Amino acid sequence: MATPTEIEGRSNRADGAVGAATCYGYEIETSLSLRYLRPGVGATSLRISEIEGVDEPVDEPMRRWIPTRDHPFEATLHDDGGRFKFWVKGTGWYLIDPHVPEIKVPRGADPVWREERAWGFPAALCFIARGDLPIHAAAVDVGGRALLFAAPGRFGKTTLAAAFLRRGYRLLSEDISCCRLGDPAVVIPGPAMLRVRHDAYEHLDLASTTVVASDDDRVHLALEDGVRGDGEPVPLAGILLLRKGDGPTTVERVTPTDALQDLWALSFKLPTDDDRARSFAGVTQVADRVPIWNLQRRLRYDELDRVIDLVIDTCSVRR
Repeated sequence: MATPTEIEGRSNRADGAVGAATCYGYEIETSLSLRYLRPGVGATSLRISEIEGVDEPVDEPMRRWIPTRDHPFEATLHDDGGRFKFWVKGTGWYLIDPHVPEIKVPRGADPVWREERAWGFPAALCFIARGDLPIHAAAVDVGGRALLFAAPGRFGKTTLAAAFLRRGYRLLSEDISCCRLGDPAVVIPGPAMLRVRHDAYEHLDLASTTVVASDDDRVHLALEDGVRGDGEPVPLAGILLLRKGDGPTTVERVTPTDALQDLWALSFKLPTDDDRARSFAGVTQVADRVPIWNLQRRLRYDELDRVIDLVIDTCSVRR
């Protein structure tokens, strides 16, 4: 996939000050210009800086992403003695030390593309070490409580989250949601960004966003300051597992046992015994403590408002 082309003169913000804002509960320490941070302070700091180059590992990666027609993402992840080296095609090498924590991003890479990649697996590696659980899901704030839309790619989770944003609900995360287990479980807001396909952008009036880049596949959007909100944790009201269907939209409660397989598949885990055990314990707690529903629907733009109304009514979330 081509690197997105930044659209000059339409940037949303440039957070160059040290500790200027937050993401995933971290107070960000950086001299770089970042577009997707939220106002506020964090309990701990995350350093983000540039790196000129990385000594490329000679060993086999601990995880590899192979591009497909529906998900053109190619990357490798290498263990470097407690630190990680993460390579993304078209962007370059990231160096992640989850225990500092610190993310070093490739100097000279497209600033929009490299920041978006930094808020993916590099950031997840950091908050995993902190004890939080990443789930492949979008998240929205409805009445002060969070709903997660969990699904693999091409199931419409970003479009559904964008439709909630259009209706005036706050977007907490558009791809990877950071869940903190406790009583109650909470979602910690991620980057204030949204990446929608061109047809979705044409159908949805996303007036509270600013276009910062565009590529062949997606339009890259930054949330405007008035709708970002802060980075404080939001209690988790429930999770909707997205299904495709040809019939009417349905929202049906799922038992914890039946939800485990989906949550396990959608959780990010490293291929080690300890990390698999951690991830399984996390998704088991989520399934036991948080209501989960199957949301089956047709992927039609003209039905999005009805889907939103049904989700809110069925899941007993305050308007």
